[in-house]
Amino acid sequence: MEIRYDYHLHSDFSGDCDIPAVQMIQKAVALGMEGICFTEHLDLDAPGDPTFFLLDTERYLETLGRLQEEWKDRLNIRIGVELGIQGHLLPVLREYADSHPFDFIICSQHYADGKDPYDHSFFEGRSEDECYARFFQVQYENLRQFSSYDTLGHMDYVVRYGPNRNQYYSYEKYREYLDPILRLLIQEGKCLEVNTGGFKYGLGQPNPCIGILKRYRELGGELITIGSDAHSPEHLAYDFSKTASLLKELGYKNYCVFKDRKPEQLPL
Repeated sequence: MEIRYDYHLHSDFSGDCDIPAVQMIQKAVALGMEGICFTEHLDLDAPGDPTFFLLDTERYLETLGRLQEEWKDRLNIRIGVELGIQGHLLPVLREYADSHPFDFIICSQHYADGKDPYDHSFFEGRSEDECYARFFQVQYENLRQFSSYDTLGHMDYVVRYGPNRNQYYSYEKYREYLDPILRLLIQEGKCLEVNTGGFKYGLGQPNPCIGILKRYRELGGELITIGSDAHSPEHLAYDFSKTASLLKELGYKNYCVFKDRKPEQLPL
């Protein structure tokens, strides 16, 4: 396996997963991986049910710390978090990120204008084009004000749930909204996540799409993290071999892993 670390996965500490962390660890060992990073959801004020994506942080840190020790001779286990950003929560999320000893923080936009693409409320009363453009506008507005993270998760997450998903979607179509985000990541030294969940969802490519990954590289972007977004053991390291080949074709040579919020570059 060319990509030896999976830096986006979940366990039953996340509201949308019921798999104990130890099962994800066992699968990673069975696959011969060198390490994984749990990145449990924290989405405050989630639409529909504001409590669904709350994280019991202290229990999480305690449990994962114990598992790190138990498995230290077989697997490098890192402790991360996936922060769901919304404009009105940025000060709270900044304080949260800065006050806990995470190895790695993903910044993900799951909602825009208080609506969730997952349950399609975000698409009601507007065209798909308008919704995609608005999602990227909100993402940029939030990222301009928030820097307490290491990688931008599944940048074009919204296309997973659009009425036509990625049938009419491309980097070129939304470049006026996407380029400012990519330039901001490069300017601030942040990573762009390559989320292989896009393959799992049948998009035929990762999130973000190949066009975005190509453009990021053209702009000088080199810092990437790689994660499967697995919520079950069978999706751990999903299509990592395919992803490694794709990234090499686009000119990427390395990917980042983190410990104590410090990056280390590993070869693809």
